[in-house]
Amino acid sequence: MEWKSNRRILCIAESPPVLQPPLSMHEVLHVKRLERAGEIMHQNRPDLVIYFIKDKGDDLEEHVLNWLIAGFRGKILLFDPQNRVKDSEALIHGQVIDEYHDGPIGQARFHTILKSHLAHDLRFASPRAMTTFDLFRNLFDRCLNAIFLFNESLNRCVTANLQAERMTGKSLEALRRMSLKQLCSEADYENQFLPVLRKAARSYYDVKGLTRFKNEEGEFKPVTFSCGIFDFGRKKFVKVEVQPGAELKREEKPKKSRRNPVEAHSTLH
Repeated sequence: MEWKSNRRILCIAESPPVLQPPLSMHEVLHVKRLERAGEIMHQNRPDLVIYFIKDKGDDLEEHVLNWLIAGFRGKILLFDPQNRVKDSEALIHGQVIDEYHDGPIGQARFHTILKSHLAHDLRFASPRAMTTFDLFRNLFDRCLNAIFLFNESLNRCVTANLQAERMTGKSLEALRRMSLKQLCSEADYENQFLPVLRKAARSYYDVKGLTRFKNEEGEFKPVTFSCGIFDFGRKKFVKVEVQPGAELKREEKPKKSRRNPVEAHSTLH
């Protein structure tokens, strides 16, 4: 049974595909670069993404993560005509993409693949979108604390929520050009954040700590924070959640360390 309503397809490629009937009934949006796809996600919410990749796709996970947070609930088909992606299984098993097609592809095969996704009377949202989407969407939209997602090396903020923008006084675009070190002092980064991060790397749960973060006036203010590390496809990401106002909790920290000196010592290694 074919769909009676149009689907919205986003094609990321050098040139837009020419769809023959009955696929021509669907709306096709086109961008040449992956970086431009984020704008489409916010404005149009496509049902299907077709990406003709030209490199190894090293930053694909970061883009998809932002799409999920922006509200994307569709499927992603990755086409690799030059066989440059060497770890496609990790992308599929990690629910970054839904299908991977390698090697040159003819028009007939391309249309057959699209028909298999667009001509079935089934719920269109992919399993990834029904799980990961809800997790990140609710996390960002409903949390009252500032949330930052950094890449594993902490030298770039992948995305942040509205509370993070308010706390720092910086736009999301500006935050994406910043490292974690630029949001806290170097001493706090080395002595307070990194020990907690090392402990989080060995834990299944977020680990809490105390540090100082730069507010919208550029002043360092005490905060409580938690951080956790999670996998998405081939990459690891670091989630940092910050709650302003840690004066009282700072006084409690020595007591906790005296009660459990072994645990306090383990965070330094």
